[in-house]
Amino acid sequence: MSKAEHIAASTARTSRSRRKSGFLGARGRIALLGLTTILMLFVYLTQPQVRTAVASWTSLLTG
Repeated sequence: MSKAEHIAASTARTSRSRRKSGFLGARGRIALLGLTTILMLFVYLTQPQVRTAVASWTSLLTG
């Protein structure tokens, strides 16, 4: 096996084993989801207009 073939084989092997996480890792996605949920609950509980809008949307779904 030539040196170039050896490098190509080892590079392909390591790139398959490494997972590409993109912009955020798993912990970042969980933290972002948690913070978004807390923000949405805060807005829902403190803004009467939002509660009214959500109630009207759910009444459309339930009939």
